[in-house]
Amino acid sequence: MLKSLISKFTEDPKIKRDEEISKSVPLSDCSSECDSCTAKFPASVKIEDGDIYNSSKPTSLHFVVPTGKTDWAHDATSTANTVENQISKWIEKKSSKIVTNLNEGSVKVSTSSLPFDSLDPRCYDGSVNDVLILPYFIWLRKIDVANVDSVLGELVPALIKSREETLPPPTEIQGYKIEPSNAHSYVFLCSHKTRDKRCGITAPIMKKEMDFRLRDTGHYRDFGDDSPDGVFVQFINHVGGHKFSANVIVYLRTGEIIWLAKCNPLNARPIIDETVLGGGKVWGDLVRVVQKSKGIQW
Repeated sequence: MLKSLISKFTEDPKIKRDEEISKSVPLSDCSSECDSCTAKFPASVKIEDGDIYNSSKPTSLHFVVPTGKTDWAHDATSTANTVENQISKWIEKKSSKIVTNLNEGSVKVSTSSLPFDSLDPRCYDGSVNDVLILPYFIWLRKIDVANVDSVLGELVPALIKSREETLPPPTEIQGYKIEPSNAHSYVFLCSHKTRDKRCGITAPIMKKEMDFRLRDTGHYRDFGDDSPDGVFVQFINHVGGHKFSANVIVYLRTGEIIWLAKCNPLNARPIIDETVLGGGKVWGDLVRVVQKSKGIQW
């Protein structure tokens, strides 16, 4: 009894943290920093120290809306009559029910640097847009504001059922095309400079280093190249915790959702090699939250 009490109060919290993390994803045996890499953040970038594990909520559903931008208004989804704003309103009304059904975490919408269809004039004001739905690796094509609620109300339950029962996803909902993404993974970096200038500084440097490595491994894809096994590194708006920049969110089609933070350019290559391409391996001191659910079969 005494021995167990002593153990309880002397247990290293980092050991406990790593044990918890390893129940979802493996821990990397490699260094989190590349010895041969030389890129650095400017000296002006100050990142707060401290434990970041469990400093964010898990995610059950993430809608990512293309804008072609790297920075946005302070509230990036607040512009009326845009797809992202309508999704935000839909989440406010429906997220509690969705989370109850999924039992995994929060539902959110983000604007992103993913390009919209520049040949469609309706996309310029955001009243029509594509939407990437993660972790389902599904594109909802050319949804218009007026039909967001009804389409998502039908599509989201269908995606949940398709993944759980290993069924093909629907190919259309109410006349809107539903297309699976061939991507191996998506990596999102917060670049929302209007919210915090550190994100606007750190994200482009991280993306540059990650893209260098992806070109070496053959996984880099220009947007529009949907050949299998591509890895897309893109920017998104504020995710919370910009004091822990750089924030890096990784979606793997094998079912892992991995949120790392306090990352620097020396971490870029190891993140690509170990986390993105190496089966979701992580380093405990960089983890905000990790999840593991059923992978995508389509």
